[in-house]
Amino acid sequence: MKDPSSALRIDQEARALAGAKSAMQNRQPREAWRLLAPWIDRPTARADVLVVAAHAQLVSGARTVAATTIERALKAGAGTDALLIKGLCLSGAGQTDAACEVLRRCLGDARVATDAACALATALEVVGRIDEAESILAPIIASNKRHLPDVTQAWARVLLQRKRFDELQSCVADTLADLGTTLPEARRALWYLRAKAYDRSGQFDAAMDAAVRANQIGEMDFDPAIFKRQSLALAEQWTRQRMSRFPQSRCTSEIPVFVAGMPRSGTSLIDQVIDAHPLAAGVGELNTIEKFARQLEATVLPGVEPPACFGAIQADEWTRKANEYVTLITAQSPHAQRIVNKALGNNRLLGMIASLFPKTRIIHALRDPRDTAISCLMGGFNNRLFPWTTRLEWVACAWQESRRIMDHWKHSLDVPILDVSYERLVQYPQSEFPRIIEFLGLEWDEACTRFHESKRTVRTLSYDQVNRPLYTSSVARHTNYAAALHGIDWPPYEANDIR
Repeated sequence: MKDPSSALRIDQEARALAGAKSAMQNRQPREAWRLLAPWIDRPTARADVLVVAAHAQLVSGARTVAATTIERALKAGAGTDALLIKGLCLSGAGQTDAACEVLRRCLGDARVATDAACALATALEVVGRIDEAESILAPIIASNKRHLPDVTQAWARVLLQRKRFDELQSCVADTLADLGTTLPEARRALWYLRAKAYDRSGQFDAAMDAAVRANQIGEMDFDPAIFKRQSLALAEQWTRQRMSRFPQSRCTSEIPVFVAGMPRSGTSLIDQVIDAHPLAAGVGELNTIEKFARQLEATVLPGVEPPACFGAIQADEWTRKANEYVTLITAQSPHAQRIVNKALGNNRLLGMIASLFPKTRIIHALRDPRDTAISCLMGGFNNRLFPWTTRLEWVACAWQESRRIMDHWKHSLDVPILDVSYERLVQYPQSEFPRIIEFLGLEWDEACTRFHESKRTVRTLSYDQVNRPLYTSSVARHTNYAAALHGIDWPPYEANDIR
């Protein structure tokens, strides 16, 4: 006789799985993850449940969690669909060779072959292996699948690198027409590709129109006045006087280095130059420090003075977190004496970073706010996390507040902060590159000038720029968009004043 409780559990699990699959079809990965959470925690979780959960976790942005879940699925007997997700996790982690090996194993399974080909081609395109990417996609483009959104995106990225702009525009326009008002994320990505293609072909009015269209899809609310008040509140919370009473980490490592500043301001270039040094490395936009900041925010007791306001998170815990971070980054680069983190939120976390790592060094990347705004508008950022990237005037506000908070840190922290102008960095590398390396306390090495020859995979919006030799064409890019920039209150900026 069957156990009624067992039958009930099986029925509940089946309904949860069906609901999760439906949520994934409706582009609701977090809901799918929530539905499956009770079932994936079981030691004997089913392979098919783990596969759907890992996919939901990956699409939700929890790549590390997804990688762990998919390994469990494979051990439980999952097939090619699990291999596809593993390949996507590896690609997202910058492990291109391993990702390609796994994804190629998926090409023989008709159920996932198209998705695997798109993922494989994208991984290859990111590291500049355009010929291989094109050969992978060519048979699909010749078939009736060319207007599937994922296929179009992968193919358009190849066409962009090939400078086949007219072909790109035609292909993307057809897919957008097929999509209508469905799949907003796919439509937004395709409009960004159109904007890039128009920009690179010199059709600047069309590029601005495409970028605006892209940013209008899923645009989040942003209030500049509230953002300014948040900056002021941050500065008031992290004054020199108050910080003297905050818990202080006893970590003495000089290895952690942090790059702060606005996105699209040269942070990826600085990261690549440092990573090219034999005694240094980069960890990209590692968000470990941001997670600790969120933990602190949830713990702080309002109205209570420091250090009591931090509850149980006192000096011992700050020290433990700092040492854990050092262990994490040195495990990735055991021989590095300096390891740089360029997470986008660093500029607002420097007070906490300085308390965690009293021996750290900070590099502040700056770029003309107008050029920053154009690059942000066309960058395709996460609208939920960075809503101010969707309008030029909002970027101007965010730039001003970033500069304001960085000035606050310079007057309030005891750690060294080096200003680096993007314009001077690309125009005078012979002096600016050594200046950065000297600031880190390292001897100059010519390998830094060959940063673009690195086999490292850069998983940021700047991947196709830092993987090629230095260029200056992005300096004063805003002159091509003068009409769109007119009437906005731009903060003052002079690159040559930054030393």
